Amino acid sequence: MRLWNFLKINIFWVLLLPLLAVSCHHPDPDPEPEPQPEAYANGMYILNEGLFQMNNSTLSYYDFTTGELTEDIFLDVNHRGLGDVGNDLQRYGSKLYCVVNNSNIVEVMDFATAKSLKTINIIGKQPRRLAFFDGKAYISCFDGDVVRVDTASLEIEATVHAGRNPDGICVCNGKLYVCNSGGLDYPNYDNTVSVIDPVSFTVTKDITVVINPTRVKSYNDRYVYVVSNGDYGSVPYAFQKIDCQTDEVVKTYEMDVYNFDIYQNLAYIYSYNYSTMTSWIKVLDLETEEIVTDQFITDGTQLQTPYNIKVNPLNGDVYITDAGNYTANGDVYCFDKDGKKKFSFEAGLCPASMVFNFEGQYIAKK
Repeated sequence: MRLWNFLKINIFWVLLLPLLAVSCHHPDPDPEPEPQPEAYANGMYILNEGLFQMNNSTLSYYDFTTGELTEDIFLDVNHRGLGDVGNDLQRYGSKLYCVVNNSNIVEVMDFATAKSLKTINIIGKQPRRLAFFDGKAYISCFDGDVVRVDTASLEIEATVHAGRNPDGICVCNGKLYVCNSGGLDYPNYDNTVSVIDPVSFTVTKDITVVINPTRVKSYNDRYVYVVSNGDYGSVPYAFQKIDCQTDEVVKTYEMDVYNFDIYQNLAYIYSYNYSTMTSWIKVLDLETEEIVTDQFITDGTQLQTPYNIKVNPLNGDVYITDAGNYTANGDVYCFDKDGKKKFSFEAGLCPASMVFNFEGQYIAKK
């Protein structure tokens, strides 16, 4: 059947090619579905990083309807562990992609069931983060490269060298932005964000930022916001704004931001001081560039070690993971837009990346 379909397609183009002006744009074979206004999130995946060299990363699933947690849905469905240090989890189209850093793999799963479709081996590169554009997955790797994978064939197509120890990666204005942290070269951190043209797959510019950039997100396809971790001493954390038209830093905020997420025109930002073990969570209006909420949590809920933050794009609920003391299971907290806790649940060890399930698809259970 596949052969016949292939022959039909080729015969079609042989007959009609002289009559058609062929477009240079290739449609995305597995486009990211946009949540519809009437949709709702009925659950979420949570990637629990685990501990370095302990081979104990897990993938949990929490059902919003029943309040039930499947502690390790990947193990239940695939009868094997996820690997060592789960670093990033993202959805693209019908697939769920999981970067497992120290195992040097990207695990690709069916989004609806968590069934493994392919394990992409990226030996020796220490993959870190994911971004997607026009049917391709882009994986930043600590060896200095960005790897491009076709999301239809799930084959590695090409690599390009960025900077030292690339970490956060995103897409804005048709370009890739990659944080070159230099995190493995202490105290000689990198201080650049590489701009990559995904068509030629070449670096077109390196933007100078505060040392040790690690996190990056795009806003309105016009700006990217970058978190730099500094040197954890004399150089503090920094939050920076890059104009994607000029590829220049246009603003540096006077805030020690550790991580953030963007919802509509608001950035939910948080800081954590490892010396004093204190934290704050604020809300920044990206249009006015003013802090609209100086302390997001308003009901007295105490977090021990904020570890990641994610906003549900359908209703503005804010989810914050808490890694606790890093040796026991952490928690996930859900707050409404007014900073009041709606519910919380225990996840796995060092809960980090979160992905919502918007379609109400069947999620495999034990």
